[in-house]
Amino acid sequence: MFAQYASTAAVLLVAFVAYMRATAALRAAEDAARDATRSANGVREELEQRIDTLQRLLARLAAGQTLTSEMINDGQLWKDVHGDEAHRIVMEASGKACVIDVRTPQETAGGIVDGALLIPMDEIPDRAAEIPNDGRPVLIYCAAGGRSAAVCDHLAKQGYETLHNLVGGFSAWPGPTGRPS
Repeated sequence: MFAQYASTAAVLLVAFVAYMRATAALRAAEDAARDATRSANGVREELEQRIDTLQRLLARLAAGQTLTSEMINDGQLWKDVHGDEAHRIVMEASGKACVIDVRTPQETAGGIVDGALLIPMDEIPDRAAEIPNDGRPVLIYCAAGGRSAAVCDHLAKQGYETLHNLVGGFSAWPGPTGRPS
């Protein structure tokens, strides 16, 4: 009788272990399926964004705008400009260009581009409405050009079009400077 119970217990134990392994395998397969779906959605979103960027660049090209190879190769919807070109853009706009300083108040204490609007980088999402999106050139700068490039990228994704990033930041600006008010 004991042998029969032992044999039944052994069969039940084997069945239980098999059930647990099957359950674990099912969970792993479900996790893998969720991960694959998440990954596929991420790839789809990235491709949609890249296609949107390319369409916007093609539309600009069709409208007669000059694109840089950097804009095309990197999918940038803004232009990187050096000091002299940035100054020329602002001067040619005859006071209609918008210059945005995205540095911190501590950084701007040492000086700003004359007439620049101070919007620290971390305030851009809340204050973007202060930045014109009406075809006027918008020059954005920071201390070295990295944060302003990130702001240009953010604004471009929001539909802003005439964005220029000052490569080299504030120290690359050859025009008049002043103190913040």
